[in-house]
Amino acid sequence: MMFILTAWIGILSWTGVAGKPPHAIYVSVIEIEQNSVDSNGIIRIKVFMNDLHDAIFNQTAKHVDLENNSCNNNKELVTSYFKDHLSIKVNGSELDYSHLSCEINDISIWFEFTFSAVKQWRTLEIKADYLIELFPTQSNIVSIAYEEQKSMFRLTKGETQKTVSFD
Repeated sequence: MMFILTAWIGILSWTGVAGKPPHAIYVSVIEIEQNSVDSNGIIRIKVFMNDLHDAIFNQTAKHVDLENNSCNNNKELVTSYFKDHLSIKVNGSELDYSHLSCEINDISIWFEFTFSAVKQWRTLEIKADYLIELFPTQSNIVSIAYEEQKSMFRLTKGETQKTVSFD
């Protein structure tokens, strides 16, 4: 038991990218929800700040400051990165989403995007390969809430897209 604890402490104390300690898992959360009254919806994405910083730098060679309550100051770079790595289609039509807000939560950050889509969903196709270009073990957990139906699944390097059908 002591060996396992020591191994975990060693992993957590190792210095990673940019002198910051890495975390043991690479995971994000994507929540997609449509308002039951109209066709507007929300996409929420939770990621580790340092991972997103590294991914944006890798793509643009620009440093973004997501800490110090300045996550909204970089919304163009963040939105551009996600639009390159996150596509969502409802009934075969690409959703055009826009940045709504962000909230820092310790070492992670929640981004909210808003979209407008048809009210009646038959299918939702999602492709989410963000952060995978840097972290091959990245898992993006997807939760979809449409009317009374809910779907949850995981996207990884081996499977970056999935289509969900609704009744």
